[in-house]
Amino acid sequence: MIYLKNKHKTCTVKEFLKFKGVSKRTLTKLAKKLGIMKIDDKPVIMTDTILKNKSLCIDLKEPTPQTTVPLSNKPLKIIFEDEYILIVDKKSNLPTIPSHNFDDSLASQVVNYLGNDCVFRALNRLDAHTTGLVVIAKDVITENLLVESGNIKKWYLAKVEGKTLQRGCINAPIIDDETQCKRVVDKNGLPAITYYKRLCYKNGISLVRCHLIYGRTNQIRCHFSYIGHPLVDDYKYNTNCQDPNAIFCLRCYELHFTHPYTNKSIKIKI
Repeated sequence: MIYLKNKHKTCTVKEFLKFKGVSKRTLTKLAKKLGIMKIDDKPVIMTDTILKNKSLCIDLKEPTPQTTVPLSNKPLKIIFEDEYILIVDKKSNLPTIPSHNFDDSLASQVVNYLGNDCVFRALNRLDAHTTGLVVIAKDVITENLLVESGNIKKWYLAKVEGKTLQRGCINAPIIDDETQCKRVVDKNGLPAITYYKRLCYKNGISLVRCHLIYGRTNQIRCHFSYIGHPLVDDYKYNTNCQDPNAIFCLRCYELHFTHPYTNKSIKIKI
């Protein structure tokens, strides 16, 4: 059951949900079969009015998953959980979604934990060898509200070769290069910005703290390779690494966001 309070102005239910951040696609599903909406225990439809300071109650009915995720009974490392959100610490050598290169996936573990009739809704996807925090919405409305707010801020730790600047900003667009099966910097690519701070330097290796703008696939790996400080043991982006089975060190270790229902500030650091 989801409760959304209208603190904005008197309007239609549809206008209110759009203002909150519910997508057009979800609105269509909600109007047809996704759930029952009520105001003061009275069923309403999209064209009905919701007064300011009134709350809309949504009794969601999860759609049947379009694809079946193989289940995994391997334990999750849960960092935070409530009725709407699950945050886990993903380990290395584990893709976020099922892959033919791996026997297990985070999606398989989460669906097994939440129930095999749920839809896996990860709001950030980490590479198979990248570890750390993954935010998972338990329902489509929560997913919409978190995505639309854009307020999930994440920080990463990475070990890179050489001594980087004390602080830096890598502002370089990224494009998918299918011939190399990786991302590369290209003026025709999508915008990508990586802010970093060197925390320490030892034995030819810098430990850096990174914060991303846009968060493109492989952004940190691609950007640090571009400036001549590739991640240590990153076979795909580091030409010095000759071991295809080497595992690089990249960890999503901190995140901040505002809870979409309680409006409380959630700050997690592992």
